Amino acid sequence: MKIFYRALALAAAALTAACAQANAPTTVTPVSALRAASGPPKCAGQRTARKYAALKLTLRKGGGLLCVPEFGGFGGKVAYPGVERPVVLAMRSSVQDIYDEPQLGSGTAIFYLNLHFLAGTHFHKTLHSDGALTSEQIEAGQPYTAYGIVTVGHLAFMFTPCYAVATQGQYGGVLPRIGELFSSATITGDGFGVIEIYSGEQVSQEC
Repeated sequence: MKIFYRALALAAAALTAACAQANAPTTVTPVSALRAASGPPKCAGQRTARKYAALKLTLRKGGGLLCVPEFGGFGGKVAYPGVERPVVLAMRSSVQDIYDEPQLGSGTAIFYLNLHFLAGTHFHKTLHSDGALTSEQIEAGQPYTAYGIVTVGHLAFMFTPCYAVATQGQYGGVLPRIGELFSSATITGDGFGVIEIYSGEQVSQEC
């Protein structure tokens, strides 16, 4: 009989605990927080290696958006102006200077987008799309400066640098219009280069 009452008491305790769990408040994580924690989405077709992520695409005559290969929490899409002729552009994104590129700004860049134009072309002046680089490492309300350079043979062409003040997006801070670097730029042939992002307002021209 004692065994029966002991089993009955254990069953009652288990039932009480189950009821308490059912009535306990449920913590719901906002969708925006989940998105921020996961970082920006990867580009379709990107390849990710240990030190970089890579993507190859064709620049269109009418302009458009460059999907930035997601790496190290950086990603997004950068608008570019139209081009005189479509060319293939290979990109590699990194948070390190993996190709010993010149440090174009003051301090250390927080992000590198390495470029390989497989042929020459000329960019028009005006952006016709909206896009932005994004990362949790970009702080909303703070300025950042974009520099860029392309070398064809022994000749180097430096894009006109510009700065932008970050806003808040669903994946962290957002830097708009850094594709202004390409405005009116001429790539004379098969060339290699890089876009570097630095903290602070290091130039007077806004993107």
